[in-house]
Amino acid sequence: MPGRRDEIAAKAYEMTGDHGLESVHARTVATALGINHATVHYYFPKRVDLLKAVAEEALRRLSNDRAAFYEGMTKPDDKLSADFELTEDYAMKGSRFFRVIQGLFVASLEEPSLKPLAKKIWTAWADGIGKNVASAKVKKSSPFGQGDLLAATLLGIGLVSQLHDGKWDAAGNVNNVKGNLTSG
Repeated sequence: MPGRRDEIAAKAYEMTGDHGLESVHARTVATALGINHATVHYYFPKRVDLLKAVAEEALRRLSNDRAAFYEGMTKPDDKLSADFELTEDYAMKGSRFFRVIQGLFVASLEEPSLKPLAKKIWTAWADGIGKNVASAKVKKSSPFGQGDLLAATLLGIGLVSQLHDGKWDAAGNVNNVKGNLTSG
């Protein structure tokens, strides 16, 4: 069972994904949880500490989601397909991941202590995809054969989809990228 600190971080993540990073303050998170704001301050003395917890929660969820999508898979080709599916899932209306990281990436421009965590999220995203692209059977002529470029493209598709509230054809665009990269 998660502790109070984890519960606060999870709620702050959800609020960021639903209403943006500006909605996350000790009082708003406390109100959403039905607890005293002093409890939030106990675990996260400054707002930036709460935002760092949102970043750590994003990393935890990415790791857990990726593990769930990869479950039972051993082949890099299958895992790469799972990366495409995960992107589509995160791009759906109501999904929070891309909205959360977008807010954190922007906030890291003003708050230097968030930048290492924003980079850590990017690295986790890109390294997972890059590892699979490097080992999978992909078209040599595809520009997406570079893991970082593929990861950035998929990230961009997800962000644009969230910008359009899931009404932009993320799945079609992911499939176009996949078709340019793979034979199947």
